[in-house]
Amino acid sequence: MKKQLALLTAVFLIFSLTIQAQDKKEISGKKFKVGLGLEGALPVGVMGDAYSVGAGLSLRFLYKITPQFGATFTTGGIAFIPKDLNNLNSDSKATLNIPVKLGGRYKFTDKFYGIMEAGVTHSIIYYEDANGNLAHLTGNSFTYAPGIGVLLGGFDASLRYEGYENAGFIGLRLGFFF
Repeated sequence: MKKQLALLTAVFLIFSLTIQAQDKKEISGKKFKVGLGLEGALPVGVMGDAYSVGAGLSLRFLYKITPQFGATFTTGGIAFIPKDLNNLNSDSKATLNIPVKLGGRYKFTDKFYGIMEAGVTHSIIYYEDANGNLAHLTGNSFTYAPGIGVLLGGFDASLRYEGYENAGFIGLRLGFFF
């Protein structure tokens, strides 16, 4: 996992430097921005078999390298609710995913952009053990998240597919950059 993250970081830095060398236009506005967002998630595939919906918060940092391209760092938390929550025999209570992703955002126009991020997601699965006590399991997964979005002033709305090694979800982020 550490080798994958190191390789991803090296490729990202080379890509960033290449784009910066090609575009010498002036960057308007702030070079560094912080965004807070509300997350909605619709699990698909294997994840959709176990969970109905997810919701959470995200924090995104953006550093403009050129007027069109910016480096991103995104983290936060999304809680997923099991489909069979009302089933009294169900052991699963909820899952909390905490992603840490690096990536880039490319603006096609002043308002529309594409984004690609990759990193690691730490998952915590809460369940009821044989004694009726709340217990948890944890694990990490490689994460990738391609998406598209729209910027309206400081408002940011994006739609993405966030995939893990064996699961994924369609995510909607409604945020605001400061």
